[in-house]
Amino acid sequence: MSTASTVHRNGAGEDGADVHIIAAVISAAAPLSAELVESVTALARRAEDAAAGVRHCVVLYISGAPSREYFAWPGEVAVGDVGKWEAALRRLEQVPMPIIATVDGQAYGPAAELLLVADYRILRADSEFRFAASAAGIWPAMGIYRLAAQIGAGRARDLVIQGRGLTAAAAVERGLVDVVATDAEAETGAIRAGLALFESAVGSEVAIRRRLLLDAMTTRFEDALGAHLAASDRTLRRSRAGAVS
Repeated sequence: MSTASTVHRNGAGEDGADVHIIAAVISAAAPLSAELVESVTALARRAEDAAAGVRHCVVLYISGAPSREYFAWPGEVAVGDVGKWEAALRRLEQVPMPIIATVDGQAYGPAAELLLVADYRILRADSEFRFAASAAGIWPAMGIYRLAAQIGAGRARDLVIQGRGLTAAAAVERGLVDVVATDAEAETGAIRAGLALFESAVGSEVAIRRRLLLDAMTTRFEDALGAHLAASDRTLRRSRAGAVS
């Protein structure tokens, strides 16, 4: 993961305060690894440790898989590793500031899961939003929980049950993505628009509203996590059994 800290001055808040950017590039184009978990955790830690009283915004650049290269996700890992990944995503999701995320490449598997924790989402025009799948079906990530919380179970059904993907334009129509960028220049403009959108936001208040949206589901996250991890464990066991036979 590469990181940087800059200041957004073109669209300062109504009180004249600058927006300090906590930027990171995270590669999400390979199976689950300790490095990927640490990259997400490190970004969350930087956001948590940001100076109080200063407006901040996370800008996350996600490097997704090349077109149609659907790698195995999460790969040959233990369910405990999956739990660490989910904990890292949850920690990032709870940071006290807005999160802008943009995907270069396919929003597949981990890239899709990362995108779902962001408050403002940008996808390239030739990209596709798709959950990772195996012979057993869609990977039972907590991204399914987030997806249903954000767009409703009915609108999530074809992605989760049928394993379909969405074009960038369709992802905007579903409310999963805010902006489609045709090139790097358009992506930069979309990020600036996102920064302007949040320039007067109080980070802790954004975090509270983000949590309220998720808590609108009837099932608490912590209650749902056990069922998702159990499903993950069953899928991993089935994959190992298939590899042995």
